[in-house]
Amino acid sequence: LNSGLTSLLASTYLGGSGDDNGQFLALDTGGHVYVTGYTYSKDFPTTSGAYDTSYNESGYNYNTNDVFISKLDGGLTSLLASTYLGGSSYDAGYSLALDTSGNVYVTGLTESSNFPTKSGAYDTSYNGGYYDVFVTKLDGGLTNLLASTYLGGSDSGDLAWSLALDTSGNVYVTGYTGSSDFPTTSGAYDTSYSDSGNDVFVSKLDGGLTSLLASTYLGGSEDDYCYSITLDTSGNVYVMGEINSTDFPTTSGAYDTSYNGDYDVFVSKLDCGLTSLMASTYLGG
Repeated sequence: LNSGLTSLLASTYLGGSGDDNGQFLALDTGGHVYVTGYTYSKDFPTTSGAYDTSYNESGYNYNTNDVFISKLDGGLTSLLASTYLGGSSYDAGYSLALDTSGNVYVTGLTESSNFPTKSGAYDTSYNGGYYDVFVTKLDGGLTNLLASTYLGGSDSGDLAWSLALDTSGNVYVTGYTGSSDFPTTSGAYDTSYSDSGNDVFVSKLDGGLTSLLASTYLGGSEDDYCYSITLDTSGNVYVMGEINSTDFPTTSGAYDTSYNGDYDVFVSKLDCGLTSLMASTYLGG
């Protein structure tokens, strides 16, 4: 729409004959539109030369779907590139970001033990539980898988909802985990699982997805979920989501240090190394 929201400038469908779910979009410097989500369509539109033009069904499990990543022109008139991404089980893309070279990072969840990874990646093996996080890097034309890794523990589900890049090209990922052995790093803000169901996690990988540079839990004694991440100009990390913990960590002088009942919003700020909780507040009624 135009900036005043008075005119519909362009609008398109995108999908196949099955269920198709869009989760996130981003624009490159040329105004092209990148979209990710997940699809149950064996005929989701792909483009010639794309990384994966075939739906990755298992053949025996009806509950399978693939990630999709698609690129359209800014006028939404042409599908410039489009690819599947996934293994033989349930895979879903929830967030993407573009680096300064136009490469595309996407994250979400996978139940596939054969999700595509790359040699030298931080973690090339599925960790078990219900599902793992994946983080994948493709070129801007969606033709090559440049890097791809699992991230998770073995106890329960690990799911990434959002990712962001810093000025050095490092990748920050957030979501929530039910794994007591979710990978954390020495000196991180919180290296211990709360043993409550779900904790927030915040993790930092290098741009090549070969090293886990920093990783921390964040949470209280009940279920806590994280849905969004962004970085300020100093590289500090802000995360936001919903929490059911009366003892979620807050900081002195924060806007609201007391749980308000049912689920509350939280907003927290950590340093770029994920070693210190700089600010944290509840928000809710």
